[in-house]
Amino acid sequence: MHMGAGNEIPLVSFYLLPFYFMGCQECLEVFSLIAKELKKIFVVSMPMILAPLSSLLFLIIVAKGVDVKYFGDFSYVLVFFSLLVGFSDLGLKDYFLSKDGLLAGYASASCLLGVSSFVFLIILAIQVPLVIYGGGSFLLFAVLVLEAYALGVIHKSLYYSYQSDNRLTRFSALEVFVRPLPVLLKILIFLTFDNLVLALLVGSISSLVVYASWLGSFDFFSGLSKKNLIIDLKRVLLDWRGWGLYSISFFSFFLYFGADKLVIQWGLGAESLGVYSAAMAFMGVGQIAVSVLWSLYMPRLSRGEKIWSHRQQIFLMSCLGLLVSLVYQVFAYFFFSRIYPLGYDEGVIILSVASAYFVFRFPNVVMEIYYILDCKYVDFVKMRVSFGLLCLFLISVLLPLLGLKGAAISLVVAEMSLMFGLLLSRRRKFC
Repeated sequence: MHMGAGNEIPLVSFYLLPFYFMGCQECLEVFSLIAKELKKIFVVSMPMILAPLSSLLFLIIVAKGVDVKYFGDFSYVLVFFSLLVGFSDLGLKDYFLSKDGLLAGYASASCLLGVSSFVFLIILAIQVPLVIYGGGSFLLFAVLVLEAYALGVIHKSLYYSYQSDNRLTRFSALEVFVRPLPVLLKILIFLTFDNLVLALLVGSISSLVVYASWLGSFDFFSGLSKKNLIIDLKRVLLDWRGWGLYSISFFSFFLYFGADKLVIQWGLGAESLGVYSAAMAFMGVGQIAVSVLWSLYMPRLSRGEKIWSHRQQIFLMSCLGLLVSLVYQVFAYFFFSRIYPLGYDEGVIILSVASAYFVFRFPNVVMEIYYILDCKYVDFVKMRVSFGLLCLFLISVLLPLLGLKGAAISLVVAEMSLMFGLLLSRRRKFC
């Protein structure tokens, strides 16, 4: 439906229309559906919540136990750790769950495990000299490698196996007891021996043992062999046009969270990076909800399930994002300074500004799914990369002028620009 210039409906009102015309019975059905979905979200989100919360607690304890510069060195290493964990599957896990991936003959958990292991080793080899010569602590990085493999390869293979069988709630019910364990061991060792390297080593080993044992209870290894790995690699390479978009999409996300820390490290030094990382660590809590939404709705919508209309979902996600941002404001101004020691005070305003990102991030994750379903994911990725580069450009410009606040402002402006770009593009094509 195309609207004339004189009859255009304001953008916000346009997405509220479905609620204006609902009857009471339809409203009750919607709220009933919301209740059922919230129950599933709760089960799936529990391990996703406990893991980063326990990790956040560990970071707070470390920040209190070491000086700001050493915490900055640790934060710099964590950037490479997150890249190793996030990029090891080349985006195959999400691709396998898409419409095209469901039709791929090689889309299996065993294939994901084998290919991810191979890619993991390649990325690790590239990162080693970057960590050594980039100013980070190679010892801290080295003791995290086992945990990176456990989370970046084994965990993703397990997760995909359950998710593809629509048993994600079962996986989450089990993982709620498993995921926080390595982090709790880190906390215990650090508080007991006041040794960060030892704490990370123990946590890393325990993470590998736990997930490798879980993996061993499945028949993952039956299809794994040198011959099959070579065959799977060839299939993956030939299908690069399919999964390549998901790989680029992850890298674009790194432009928002990760590359900013590298710019701060190289521009302002480890001490400033320590303060910035302390504030941004809390952003991971809000990202949990985003991950839950993606994990629940991506496979279901790909299978053609009807949940809510596109307009209803955008409206609901916008409200949720605003609520999350308001919670962050309260936390930043009333609790942040009570958690971190002196020297981290600037983190209050950084977290306050950066949290506005969620107002736009929640609608964006829903629109990303619909762009995939509409076979327009190339358009989405182009915009995501473009605005990710905009984020980096703004950081480079604003960091010398505004300091660390400039990095937070850049993040919000880039995500806001992406949301309006997605809305306008989709409205132009489908309305």
